[in-house]
Amino acid sequence: MSMLKPSKMKKARIIISKEYYDDALSILQDMGAIQIEVPGAQVGGIAQIGAGIATQKEIQNELQRFRGLESGLYKTASEAKVSFESIKELMKEANSIKIDERVSSIRKEVDKNSAEIKEHSSRIAMLETIMDFEKELQIFSSGSIKSFIISGKDGKKFIEKLKESDNISIISLKNAWIVSITTSGEKEFSGSAEGYKLSIQLIPEMNGKPADALDKERRAKKRCEERVKSLQDELHAISEKWYSKISAITEQLEIEMEKVDAANKIGMGKSVVIIEGWIPEKRMGNVEAGISKISEGHFVVEQISSDEQPPTQFDNPAWSKLFEFFIRFYSLPKSDEIDPTLIFAIVFPIFFGFMVGDFVYGLIMLLGATWLIHRLKHPPKKSRIPKKLASFVTMIVSPSGLEILAKAIIPGAVIAMLLGIIFNEYMGFQLPYTALFNVEVGLPTLLLISGWIGVMMVEFGFALGFINNMAHGNKKHAVAKVGWMLAAIGIVILGLNVLHKAPLLTPFSLASFGMIIAGVIAVLYGEGVQSMMELPSIVSHILSYVRLVGILLTSVILAGIIDLIFLHGVTHSILLAIVGILILVVGQVFNLVIAIFESGIQGARLIYVEFFSKFYTGNGVQFKPFKSRRKRTLSRFSIEQ
Repeated sequence: MSMLKPSKMKKARIIISKEYYDDALSILQDMGAIQIEVPGAQVGGIAQIGAGIATQKEIQNELQRFRGLESGLYKTASEAKVSFESIKELMKEANSIKIDERVSSIRKEVDKNSAEIKEHSSRIAMLETIMDFEKELQIFSSGSIKSFIISGKDGKKFIEKLKESDNISIISLKNAWIVSITTSGEKEFSGSAEGYKLSIQLIPEMNGKPADALDKERRAKKRCEERVKSLQDELHAISEKWYSKISAITEQLEIEMEKVDAANKIGMGKSVVIIEGWIPEKRMGNVEAGISKISEGHFVVEQISSDEQPPTQFDNPAWSKLFEFFIRFYSLPKSDEIDPTLIFAIVFPIFFGFMVGDFVYGLIMLLGATWLIHRLKHPPKKSRIPKKLASFVTMIVSPSGLEILAKAIIPGAVIAMLLGIIFNEYMGFQLPYTALFNVEVGLPTLLLISGWIGVMMVEFGFALGFINNMAHGNKKHAVAKVGWMLAAIGIVILGLNVLHKAPLLTPFSLASFGMIIAGVIAVLYGEGVQSMMELPSIVSHILSYVRLVGILLTSVILAGIIDLIFLHGVTHSILLAIVGILILVVGQVFNLVIAIFESGIQGARLIYVEFFSKFYTGNGVQFKPFKSRRKRTLSRFSIEQ
């Protein structure tokens, strides 16, 4: 049962000479094995809590500067990692980099020229529209006159309306109109444009004929583009030289800043430093070895007894870790209760695959999930998926969440494919072989199987509840869980006897009555009279598992109806064949979507509601280790974890 438990936590106190403080904090941070807590009141006479670090302001200022520098440069790939032996060396390296002003100046010039390019592009587009106008452009702009280029779907209707006004001058072009108005008529013009689908562009003050102005604008735009290219080349050269080092310094400064934050929870005495926190029991040896290494054995690590609820750290096999997402979504387990991740990782794919039960649907899900995982890890430069659809999906589920969901679907899709072969279900069609098990013919058997699955899940849940309560010393509640187990199995046996019209005085019937009575007495003893209100829910929770068959049968029947309409259409006429093909494609896509969502939601619900409610309390607190996240830097210490 230890594999169904989170990591066992111990609260420890580390006492070390102040001269080893920075090294101790560094090695603890690189190990990521301790969640630092504020020391208890008994430390108050020895050390001051949150004394901080003398270089805090300096680190903070440099971190802010380097974050700005890093964001201002182009990213460059570098496999080499950097190591800093001390804060002094780190700050010396940081102070040696003096490229801030030039990088900032380049960025400002690029932004300025880019804005000018946009302005020139806008003028060029406008001038290209009025190229067939051969008079001077200055007639369109003065202190009392403004001119606009009008185009768009309702342009002709709008111009016809404007012709009724005496204060407006209109010049017709090939695909647009130039409308000139006096300053006094501007309000009337803007009011008239309401309700029309138009493109209205103000003609700025320009001189010369359109052809000459166009040539001038193109030359100005080219000069700006050449300037931007020159600046970008310079920035690329600076980035090639400095980005790798700057990003490494930024990372190390962030790590040092985390140490500064951690100092607010550390006791600082005149000669010693006291660090308290939660450590996974299996990592205690690593922590002691690491502290011993940097302090040459001059340290004390002692375990502290505590009434606090320890934080929770999952401790599951690698293959099941992605299902921790679903447990967090429901509620994090407490550190001293059963962690149901492993059970969820086994049961959910089986439920999901069973409810889909079709080879082709399972194959499409498998391929779709694999494609989605690859796309999320290697996003294309230009996506063909509509932006609105993509933003809607990411608004509901983050990219990391999508990847987890896709990975969780894969084992269920494989099970759906295997069951599809057994059931001979291929998107509602059957291949020319005899199914090992026919869904519709074997419906009574499937219902019986789903019922027994319900019994086993409910009984297993109560058994886990018994183990949890015994582990916590809650013997009365443990007795109640046994009572629920007896009552549940007694009700099942009695129900089967009634369905089969068996006499009520047979040994089995009498045994079921005995189990129910014994179970009720045990529940009353352990949980009181009010718990009797939950007795009817036992039956409903067991029967809830019948939905496994209900969703499977619905999918099979709907797929069969869609296929029947398709086959009926293709055998009668071309028109009906086209309609039949359309119904086949749309209907099967709809059925597939329903299969994914219903199987996923109902599979999770059967575990969350009907199973977890028997033993799981949750409301645990996440273990948050003091941990460095290194990508570009190396630790000063060689750590074997």
